[in-house]
Amino acid sequence: MTWHKTLHQQYLEAYMSYMALRMALLPPESAPQLLEQVKTDCLILYNIFTARYLNTRVLVPKRGNFSLAWDYASDPALHDRFVTMFRVSPHVFEAVLHLIRNHVVFKNNSNNEQTDPRDQLAVTLYRMGRFGNGASVRDVARDAGISEGAVHDFTERTLTAIMSLHDQFVRPLTDEEKEIEKCWIEEQLGVAGSTWREGYIMYDGTIIVFYGRPGMDGAAYYTRKQNYGFNAQIGNAPSNLRIVDYCVGLTGSAHDSTAFKHTAAGRWPDWMFKGKEFAWADSAYDVDHHTIAVHKKPEADEPRNRLFDRVVSGLRVRSEHCMGALKGRWQSLRGLRVPINNASDHHRASRWVSCCIIMHNAVIDIDGWLGVIEFAPLHTRKDEHDDSGDNDEPIEPFDEDFDENDPEARRKELVQEINDIKAAFPHLRL
Repeated sequence: MTWHKTLHQQYLEAYMSYMALRMALLPPESAPQLLEQVKTDCLILYNIFTARYLNTRVLVPKRGNFSLAWDYASDPALHDRFVTMFRVSPHVFEAVLHLIRNHVVFKNNSNNEQTDPRDQLAVTLYRMGRFGNGASVRDVARDAGISEGAVHDFTERTLTAIMSLHDQFVRPLTDEEKEIEKCWIEEQLGVAGSTWREGYIMYDGTIIVFYGRPGMDGAAYYTRKQNYGFNAQIGNAPSNLRIVDYCVGLTGSAHDSTAFKHTAAGRWPDWMFKGKEFAWADSAYDVDHHTIAVHKKPEADEPRNRLFDRVVSGLRVRSEHCMGALKGRWQSLRGLRVPINNASDHHRASRWVSCCIIMHNAVIDIDGWLGVIEFAPLHTRKDEHDDSGDNDEPIEPFDEDFDENDPEARRKELVQEINDIKAAFPHLRL
């Protein structure tokens, strides 16, 4: 396959193949002739390697329609059209632009200034929000009225600038923010004072699907849905869908429970959780004092466990809403067009996902959670199943032993508590 090779690489390989074939079929008749051939071959290879342009330059007409976006932004009645183009409101766009405009990546020492960071941000957000053929560099260049090389350069610079905002928008919750999430859990249960309120965050895994097979270690990226991608772990607050913790970069073949160990909650649980705080998860995750998952069969068939699993699943639907809001807005995550042929490309693809998460949280901070939920219907449960498939099977078997050091002890305590609540308040819709 040569789809991922540069034109220089293709020319070099073609000429070297010609050299080998010529040597086999028409060997030089004398030493001077051989020396002359070597000189000629070296000169040709050098010219191929150093030539900046191998094809004749073709002038492509450029018009584009991005200028319409600024007209949309000036009229509140047309803001929805602006959002359709750039996936964020004009308010969010201007706020993010203000934060990144003076980043060093937009500066140079040339007499020719770079394109306005506003236009570079617009091109990048446009790409991040596109999926399928509409996300190709050529289509984006045509719509923006710029060259294909400019699309690449604008995107690289803007992603670098957005990454500088990472710690500002992706961070652990404060104690006050945790209390809001705990109150939300109580509202869903209809009972105050339960230790269930300590589950202030929920985790789920998703596949960030690639547009094509990676050129480097493609089999490692192969998923159970017969596509290629990253395994991304997302930990979100349920009340506003804010992404508090995540892990991206493990290949699609990684198990959810393995990938979870690379999140902040998996690596530094004492930093994420205080006291009895914990996270909700599905049955693919290992159970411990800080990670509470639903049961897997046959334990899931027990009536007391069935009630527990049903209530937890009702809470964890907010993980689905978060995935829908993230992938519905930034649809490039459904078919990421970043060729992966080396470790640097792998890092670039991971950075793209991180920037989508940063922008997801930026919308929440600037426009509120209603601004982020509007895109959730664009990525449905069926779409997520198409990307990620069914939940991973647990790696380790269920342990029936129970003692105070048993990692299952916390879950058993919560199972008992929800059954006691149901018995004491039968009118609750649990």
